[in-house]
Amino acid sequence: MEREINYDLHGHTICSDGTFTVREFLERAKANGLKGVAITDHDTMSGIGEGREIAKEIGIDFISGIEFSCFIGDNEIHILGYFLDENMKEMKEKLTLLKEERDKRNRKILEKLEKVGLPLTMEEVEAEATGQIISKVHICNAMIKKGYIYTKSEGFRQYLGTNKVAHVQKGESDPIEMVKLIKRCGGVAVLAHPKLVSSSKERVLEILELLIEVGLDGIEVEYPAHSKEEREYFRKVAIEKGLVITGGSDFHGGNREGIDLGAAGITEDEFKIIKDILKED
Repeated sequence: MEREINYDLHGHTICSDGTFTVREFLERAKANGLKGVAITDHDTMSGIGEGREIAKEIGIDFISGIEFSCFIGDNEIHILGYFLDENMKEMKEKLTLLKEERDKRNRKILEKLEKVGLPLTMEEVEAEATGQIISKVHICNAMIKKGYIYTKSEGFRQYLGTNKVAHVQKGESDPIEMVKLIKRCGGVAVLAHPKLVSSSKERVLEILELLIEVGLDGIEVEYPAHSKEEREYFRKVAIEKGLVITGGSDFHGGNREGIDLGAAGITEDEFKIIKDILKED
């Protein structure tokens, strides 16, 4: 029997690198038949307060969330946090630091692009972003407007991807510290899209064990890039490790074409299991 997707717990708005406003995002989720949805913008919670109010207005369950971009060695690891209070002092301080690191990274990228004959001003990049966070997607969009590239994928493939001429790694966040922060702030901590962490299952399991030791609650099993076999594998791992199963589309609007809200997610029963963690804590 086909699973009924009721909750999509991974999506981005214009507050980071999505193209939908908070209202458009929530109205799309409602129109797509979802009972609930999480906004998990990268390294910011600036849309959460607005999202909470709009969700009440239109009648959809709203989960306050965030996605932290982290590294362990060469492995990029994304940590999702749910049911967080965006006004907690420690969280606000961390998000301020992350924004400063991202701004430094972006200026270094522009310096590298200028050295290879592709000058961009910060004002041109900022014009592509309506939220507080400026990402590499916004830099790609500015490059397209200048005629340097034709597509965002070309921008990453030729210039901004790992080891490319304009690649600059943002100041590293430690996923272990991010899990600890989420737990201190009363949230639920989840490893996002494990397939993308490493092509080695052994490496993913190694990282997973490190995160479980500091309080990781779950693993994002249901994800558009996961094959049926991978979903089954990660579901088995979650059960064996005592982790909750989460899932989401990683919706970015026009910045990730072909992926709509509800393209991946979890059932109402699976969502209730996640909420039970809050009662246990």
